[in-house]
Amino acid sequence: MSTLAAVLPADRRRIGALADRSDDALGVMLLRGTPTNETRSEEQLAEFSLRAAAFGVALADRTSAPSSGGSADGSSGAIRVVERGGGLAQGGLLARYGSRDHRVELFTDTVDFCERLVDDLDWRRWFPSGSVRAAAVEHERAHHLVTADRSRDLRAALGLQVLRIGRLRRFGTVAGADEVAAHAFAARSVGLGRSPLLLTAAAQAALATRTGARRAPTTREN
Repeated sequence: MSTLAAVLPADRRRIGALADRSDDALGVMLLRGTPTNETRSEEQLAEFSLRAAAFGVALADRTSAPSSGGSADGSSGAIRVVERGGGLAQGGLLARYGSRDHRVELFTDTVDFCERLVDDLDWRRWFPSGSVRAAAVEHERAHHLVTADRSRDLRAALGLQVLRIGRLRRFGTVAGADEVAAHAFAARSVGLGRSPLLLTAAAQAALATRTGARRAPTTREN
């Protein structure tokens, strides 16, 4: 069944029009909707989005790995992928990374929903068949790599200096920047035409319009 079957034409056009926004603009939108960023300027958020995406791309170039199958190997070890249903019942949960056991839970019903949405919106040129699953796994692998030993590198890349004493500098965290970086990582690793940020935003809008849900297909860490 079409994911947009119950959506009014105006809403369908609104969802499709998300493609008119650049990946950078979608990154800013994600950061703007993340708590603690409310008072930051558009210029600040745009800079953080660009820096986070660049970090994700560079990390993908340094740590290539298979994006399908039961596991994915990186320089910090391996993650195990476990597939299950029930993601839509949790508000459209696509994948979840557990840092304690290095396991990714992949919710196949949400993967299928997003694959159908790509067809409904005629976005196959950007998201080839099967790429939703691959991108979700790679997104979580990015979280795995950052959590394991690159969180300081991400903070440094963002450049939010919170302390300086002589030559000592400390950089702060920007909420949501890890998500922007993970989306850029996944796009680069899988070879997508657009960032998964676009598909995530479209799925959020489609679910909200069809069911009144307020949560997007997303990724979540334990």
